[in-house]
This record gives sequence, structure tokens and C-alpha cells, in this order.
Amino acid sequence: MTRHLARAGRAYWRENARAFQAIKGMVERDLPSVLAVVALVWALAFVAAGFATAALIVAGGSVTAQLLRWAVGR
Repeated sequence: MTRHLARAGRAYWRENARAFQAIKGMVERDLPSVLAVVALVWALAFVAAGFATAALIVAGGSVTAQLLRWAVGR
């Protein structure tokens, strides 16, 4: 059973290596946008769990970071 799971895991990583490399490249090129998406996912998770204040803090921080990024001209 363990060998089968190990073989399946290696096959999964081999088959998806190109997709993982593409994601890695996108993160390296545009990290602030990726972090904004992560913040959005966290905010939605907090809202779903009933933590509205935490969601507002995460969303507010993300929006502030984006506005500062645009203001500086990056």
C-alpha cells in the first residue's frame, strides 16, 4: 500500500511539474498580485467562519497595500 501511494505521488508531481513551474514563475514575476489574491481568499474564509472583524482587517490591509503600490507607480 505504501509503495502504491509513493508511486502515485511521484506520478502526480511529474505530471503536474509544468503547471507548478508556471505558478512559481507567476509568483516570482508578480508577487503583490498573488498576495492580494491570497488575502481575498483569507478574507472570504474568515467571513465564512464568522470572523467579520478579521476579514475586514485582512481586506483593508490588502486594499491599502494595492493603493500604495499604485501610488508609488510600481
